[in-house]
Amino acid sequence: MVNSRPEPTRDALRQRLLDLLSRRITPEEAADWAAAWVRDASPDVKDQLVWDALKKLSGADLRVSPDEYLHSEPDFHAWLDELEEGEGACEADEIE
Repeated sequence: MVNSRPEPTRDALRQRLLDLLSRRITPEEAADWAAAWVRDASPDVKDQLVWDALKKLSGADLRVSPDEYLHSEPDFHAWLDELEEGEGACEADEIE
């Protein structure tokens, strides 16, 4: 059960995306890591930005054919950008 593990952080998600982009991990490894929370019956993820990123990352290994992934580097870059832009928006909200 995932609830025994700490909630994933924005930094952990950022690192997984960077690892995926640099090919230190495979799309399957990234998706399996994220899916542990997404598929949990009672995920304990309070940060909406983290939850949204986990849902996307859990699909990193989806395929459109046996030898072609649905998502690729441009998608992974976009997910990373969304995570970082979301963090900037949250910081701006805190300042106001």
